[in-house]
Amino acid sequence: MGKILGYYLFFAVAILSAEVKGQDTLKSELDNVLETYYAKNQFSGTVLVAKQGKILYENAYGMADWKKGVANTVDTKFLIGSATKSFTAIAVMKAREHGLLKLDEPLSTYIPELNEELGQLTLHLLMKNSSGLPVHLSRITELEHRDIQSHELIALYNSVPLSFEPGTRYEYSNLNYQLAALVLERVTHTKYKQYLERNIFEPIHMKNTGVERAHLKSKDKALGHDYVNDKFVRSDENYMSYAKGGGDIYSNVKDIFKWDRALYSDVLLNENSKQLMFDGTPEKFGGYGYGFKIKEYQRSGTGNILGKLVRHGGSMYGYICNIHRYLDDGVLIVVLGNIRPYPTMEITVEIEKVLRSKGYI
Repeated sequence: MGKILGYYLFFAVAILSAEVKGQDTLKSELDNVLETYYAKNQFSGTVLVAKQGKILYENAYGMADWKKGVANTVDTKFLIGSATKSFTAIAVMKAREHGLLKLDEPLSTYIPELNEELGQLTLHLLMKNSSGLPVHLSRITELEHRDIQSHELIALYNSVPLSFEPGTRYEYSNLNYQLAALVLERVTHTKYKQYLERNIFEPIHMKNTGVERAHLKSKDKALGHDYVNDKFVRSDENYMSYAKGGGDIYSNVKDIFKWDRALYSDVLLNENSKQLMFDGTPEKFGGYGYGFKIKEYQRSGTGNILGKLVRHGGSMYGYICNIHRYLDDGVLIVVLGNIRPYPTMEITVEIEKVLRSKGYI
């Protein structure tokens, strides 16, 4: 009996030792990838890699504030730009589950003051980026550092003709998700910011995540910087209130990890909602679901079996990020940065290569 127990202990220790060694090797290889970019002034920020609820790697590089010499840490917050759209889509789908809206209902049902052309659009067309609305509000008005009101945004939308027949093609536009956020406010009788706090951030304890406004900014997030003439220069040109629903969220890698895990359960959304969000229909909508870009990826050790990758990036003055979720393997890669430009997608792909070489993906 003692010998049998000894064998079990031996094998248990051996397996644990191999696992620890593998994690040490993974950390070393990912450190090498990121340090290479950091040494070339091509990265400043934080990275987290996880699989099936277990964090495999997390690290921080560069400075949250170069002028004051404040370093980034794994707890540092960053603006996530257009990755906000994923959160807006979740919020819309949550309201749908509560019976407050329909994806194929004309927007005029919810916002009667929209003109006839915009009123015929639907949330489905908005979230699929197939409405014909222009890409940025800066194309139709001069942006200001103030908290623009919802009725002012609606007036701006009403002043713009659509550029193509809705539903006939895919064309990415921030205005789609800004208008979706306004619909959300109407049907929930709640400010967009408060709705996200109550229905997404608070239920999964995202205590380092929030919606930023001109008069209400996170005081402890990394400052955005541009890299100009071999120097990091402070960049503060983001007009947050104009980015409502499309680019106004800040977060950190640990909160994104919580959010990723929640999307594998029914805490935020049911399975039907997630199926709709992660349906890219590439032949019609450019591989865009609702708030996520959808791609296939080759899974390691499975022959020709493909998995589903859902992702989104974000870019603002001084910030760029990328979030990759490999659904069939439960893998998450988060890259948040506070310099622009830097090769965020290239870094993500290099991290993916390391994970693939070790069979994690």
